[in-house]
Amino acid sequence: MVARLFRSGLTLLAVFVVVWIAVIVWWQSANRMPTTGDILTYLLLLPVGMIVGYWVIKRALDGIRSNVVAGRELAAATPAATGTDAKADDPQDATRQWRAVLLASALRAPVGGDAASVMEAVQANTQPGLTDVQGFGQPIFAAQVEGIDIEDLRAELAEQHPDVDWLDERLRALSLAGQVAEELAAHAVAHAPETTEPDTTRLIITALLPREWTPQHQAAADGWLRQRIALIWPADRLTLEPITAKGDADALLLVDRATQGVNRASDERVLRMVVVADSLVGPSAVEQLMQHEQLFEANRQHGRVPGEAAAGVLLCAPLMAQSMQPAALDGAPATTETFTITRAGVARLESPTPDRGQPQLQALGDAVGHVLDTLAAAPVKAKQDAAPAEKAETAEGDSAAEPITVAGVVSDTGMHPVRTVEVARVFSERFPTLDLAADLLPVGTPCGYVGAAGPLLSVVVAHQLSQQTGKPVLAITANDIQQRGAIAVVPSLT
Repeated sequence: MVARLFRSGLTLLAVFVVVWIAVIVWWQSANRMPTTGDILTYLLLLPVGMIVGYWVIKRALDGIRSNVVAGRELAAATPAATGTDAKADDPQDATRQWRAVLLASALRAPVGGDAASVMEAVQANTQPGLTDVQGFGQPIFAAQVEGIDIEDLRAELAEQHPDVDWLDERLRALSLAGQVAEELAAHAVAHAPETTEPDTTRLIITALLPREWTPQHQAAADGWLRQRIALIWPADRLTLEPITAKGDADALLLVDRATQGVNRASDERVLRMVVVADSLVGPSAVEQLMQHEQLFEANRQHGRVPGEAAAGVLLCAPLMAQSMQPAALDGAPATTETFTITRAGVARLESPTPDRGQPQLQALGDAVGHVLDTLAAAPVKAKQDAAPAEKAETAEGDSAAEPITVAGVVSDTGMHPVRTVEVARVFSERFPTLDLAADLLPVGTPCGYVGAAGPLLSVVVAHQLSQQTGKPVLAITANDIQQRGAIAVVPSLT
């Protein structure tokens, strides 16, 4: 704040000095003796008028720029490169029952490098502290991941791509994405140890990169990630697809697309990884939030606390997961517990989320309802696929399927008042038996606003909670200006 006031003061002084010099030179060249009215008009009113005019024009341009950005976000119901439709789901669509096996998940967050640490921070109501992100000696509330070395990464990328300039927050996001991708690639090797043989399993990675990355940054990130993962997974059986985020719910759409991809018939064994990283912990990102009056402050409770995170999931088809189960010992059945992930439910608000006033509940309620309907239909489908004798026994012993019990809900939201009320009301309506304080986990509270990484961060925490409870857990996203989404992590027997 002090630095901004200092810069503004210098600008105002410069305007007055330039106007005074120009006017005095004009008077001398015209050999004119200025009157009191001339001095008041040219030396005071003229520079003040120029400053006011500049301020009015700047505010108008900022408003136009904000509307353009909002329009882009509103149009981002789906990633442009994915072709995924985010409209209401067709209830007769049989593919809605498809699930992918969640082999592994990973994250990097300001409160720790694993989902258990994030859960503990949420349950303890940990909140970001003051950090001097811009280096001006004026700290702001921000949540950053400690121990990221961006200078070595900057030098490495500068050597490979000398024409591409990297902001600090872009380097931090790329570093986080690399850490998560490497961890999941190691899991892929562990789950598919036969990868030393040719043409057995292909690893397809979708990397969701932050907004406004140029094609040059995407290409550089693609090459850097490919080099690191190729040290773990054979490069000739690796496919890497970088996509730039256009909305905060894009990660759920990409996970949904990956779920469909592993379920479609193919002669090739496929593992799919979705990795997303984003960072607003950098001078440029913070400056943009300040210019658009979106930075969280004591008098701006609806603002955003800059954060950063990366998250990823490793998926495969149910049939492939069965083939990777360890062999039973002494005739005993294998007891390895697996988890599946449902198709995503995505809906849109009728208008953008307001910073003040009453929330809109329809879109988030519909997204959650799609996922709950999918969970409720799964036992019925299992009965339809059972053998006739099993059907008869089920009919005699249980006339109706037991309702699905959800252990909790993980949200990507933080401290925005309207979104907090929206999520809380939908949670209370859809899950009346759950405790709002204990069973709703808003990861944005300790981690801040992490952009497109928020929804997948929630999925990884939901995976952890489902492992602990043995019950389905929902992950929902409500940070986008207009898009809402939900997805469920489910124990394989549910």
